[in-house]
Amino acid sequence: MSKLRIVLDTADVSQIKDAVSTGLIDAIATNPSKVAQAGKSYRQVVEEIRKFFEGLIMVQAVGETTEEICDCARRLHQIDPLLMIKITANKMGLGAVKIVVPEGVRTNATLIFNPTQALLAGLAGSTSVSVFVGRARMCGYNGIETIRKVRQLFDAFELKDTDIAACSIKDVEQVIDSIIAGAHTVAVPLNVFEAMCEHPLTNNGLDAFIEDYKTIPKS
Repeated sequence: MSKLRIVLDTADVSQIKDAVSTGLIDAIATNPSKVAQAGKSYRQVVEEIRKFFEGLIMVQAVGETTEEICDCARRLHQIDPLLMIKITANKMGLGAVKIVVPEGVRTNATLIFNPTQALLAGLAGSTSVSVFVGRARMCGYNGIETIRKVRQLFDAFELKDTDIAACSIKDVEQVIDSIIAGAHTVAVPLNVFEAMCEHPLTNNGLDAFIEDYKTIPKS
């Protein structure tokens, strides 16, 4: 299983640089919507991130057939061998995962809302599976429970080489619940990552320490 833990979910290079400076980010996750908002090509985004980050970068392969998805995944893989290619976990996409993984392409089966999507992706050899939490909750589904069932299925089938990632995370509570439910990895936007680092009482305590420090005679 890959050793990802905290993944930053954005294609905004300034946000990525800020978060990466902490040394706590293991990978960067983008998608077509985020790259389109950046107004740059996949290659441009990857090249800019590579100036300061050497870890995994996730980009999405798209297509209307399994063959088109495979072709797109191969083209993206050629941009950078350390890319992880996100592939939608439907019948066409799962078929593509089964084809490109033996070719050396790291895959992330994404847009998972049904535990069996994750199971099939794991059986196909996907490096990672992304279970959506916040987006599921907005539609009345329980993404945390889906993660729990995915972990149970993976344990039952002894799928030890596929990372379970919780994504579409909206707040710190969803981070905590996802990990407790069995996620190996959480993919978070910058605002959630920053919230994970902070607490109002921490800041209040630091302010008090700073004021008291000023009264201490210099050594």
